Amino acid sequence: METRVIIADDHPVVVQGIKDVLGESGRFHVVATFQEGRALLQSPMLASADVLLLDLNMPGVDGLQALDELSKLKLPLNVVVVTTYLSSQLAEQCREAGASGYLVKSEDLYQLTSTIDRVLAGEKVFPDFSQQPQSAPTDFSYFDEFLKKYKLTKREVEIIRLVCDDFHSKEIADRLFLSTFTVQTHRRNIVKKLGLDDSKISLYRFAAENGII
Repeated sequence: METRVIIADDHPVVVQGIKDVLGESGRFHVVATFQEGRALLQSPMLASADVLLLDLNMPGVDGLQALDELSKLKLPLNVVVVTTYLSSQLAEQCREAGASGYLVKSEDLYQLTSTIDRVLAGEKVFPDFSQQPQSAPTDFSYFDEFLKKYKLTKREVEIIRLVCDDFHSKEIADRLFLSTFTVQTHRRNIVKKLGLDDSKISLYRFAAENGII
């Protein structure tokens, strides 16, 4: 019996690559593909699929938001996050949001079919981050030109990093000895300065691309 798979990724080349990998085994049937999260969440196909391969960086509703919504639906659906982000913090957030697996596109795509098999057998399949290099140092001196370019303050960069580490506004406020209102104001200013939508994934992508995390 074929495993019914849904792919949610906004890059057609990646979608085709995943289809090619799955097609080689002959054991998987891709029943639907989606390029943005809102259409995915509205699809009746979710109720009958076995596995959802979910990208995190999608327009509209991002992957983390989609995971949160899917957890409320209580579907018998196994979600494997397939992403470009090699991040222990992000992987843990996905695990807590209900994902059964986490694969990095650039390194682990060849493991896709075995990961799906393990997930369907009831395993939680996440990378071993024990050998991952330590994050960037807390000394922000080398960010001077970066700060000027984006008109960010050192405090705002610090808050970006804490948000990406999955701290909520009150937790950030407690760590930095600020009021929650001040932290929320900083977060609104950050989103406005960077021209991002107000989602954790868009902020995480910016931070990863610019060496903040």
